[in-house]
Amino acid sequence: MKRKKEGEEWFGKIKYQNNEEEIEDPKNVEQKIREAQNHVAGDGVDISEELITLEIASPDVPDLTLIDLPGITRVAVQGQREDIGETIKRLIQKFIKKQETISLVVVPCNVDISTTEALQMAREVDPEGERTLGILTKPDLVDKGTEETAS
Repeated sequence: MKRKKEGEEWFGKIKYQNNEEEIEDPKNVEQKIREAQNHVAGDGVDISEELITLEIASPDVPDLTLIDLPGITRVAVQGQREDIGETIKRLIQKFIKKQETISLVVVPCNVDISTTEALQMAREVDPEGERTLGILTKPDLVDKGTEETAS
């Protein structure tokens, strides 16, 4: 994302493999991302280590680079390769080991945070937690009466 001066128009571009396309309307971003994902990883449930780059320039965004990685999978579902879990872990490690990376580890509140694999992976490359930020989601799923132990 690149911040533009007030009054300048929104601009979007998506790039993947040998394709590059300007996005005329912000409403089309989601559709263009899905098309790129299907082109790079195939329709459905597979993943790819190839990057899909989305450039957004607008007065309404900060200067920021985000890399959205797949969630950790332990068991392949129908249509996925058997080594999907290890493939995803390798892909995640490739990015989180970089010193300039700040990892946002997203964990639902209804799981034991101390045993979360994503947090364990972050600790391996950032033992002091200086580049790791935990994000707790789904607070409505915490079992009633366990609120104190859930944090």
